[in-house]
Amino acid sequence: MVRKTKEEKENTRQLILQAALDCFYEKGFSKTSFDDIAAKIGMTKGAVYWHFKDKSDLLVELIKQRLEIKSVNSKANNPSPANLQELRDFFVFEANYLETHPALQKFIFFIMLQVEWSDAVFNKVLSELGDIRKFHITTVHNALTSAQKKGEISASVDIKDTAQLITNMWKGAINFYVSERDSDYSIAKNFINGLDIILNWLKKEGK
Repeated sequence: MVRKTKEEKENTRQLILQAALDCFYEKGFSKTSFDDIAAKIGMTKGAVYWHFKDKSDLLVELIKQRLEIKSVNSKANNPSPANLQELRDFFVFEANYLETHPALQKFIFFIMLQVEWSDAVFNKVLSELGDIRKFHITTVHNALTSAQKKGEISASVDIKDTAQLITNMWKGAINFYVSERDSDYSIAKNFINGLDIILNWLKKEGK
């Protein structure tokens, strides 16, 4: 028997992840079987089990993969925003990235609307994702903290609550964008308009 190289194993693993995302998107998480995933790419069910022990493992890896891709791209294009303008630029990039990457839209639609979040699945995802799932709120909190230290915003502004507000607004905008599929709605325009209202208020608080 010819053993697969490390690169071949990784390529197979990526094929399985892509097939899993396609199947989950088309059929939903609970209705998708390993047989469906294997058939999608012409493999045996055993080959899928060799890489992933169950669907929860697949789900965790899909989320890790997508969050890591977004995190790397965000940091490369706008590393560690440290003031209000840089925070705005960060979200402009994030919004434009979402609007121009259909694979990301598919992933978010699946995660938000097609996963039946049982306690077991939710707890597994929560325990294995670690700090990466806090990427956005951590980025916002750090940017606001830095801006406050620089005197851009008042010392009386509650950084924790403001960071949570902006992050929640971002999550809501994403949810609306991928679920409503309204051709007139642009997250790059509508969310940024709302963000500007908050940032302008924060700037006034700094004067």
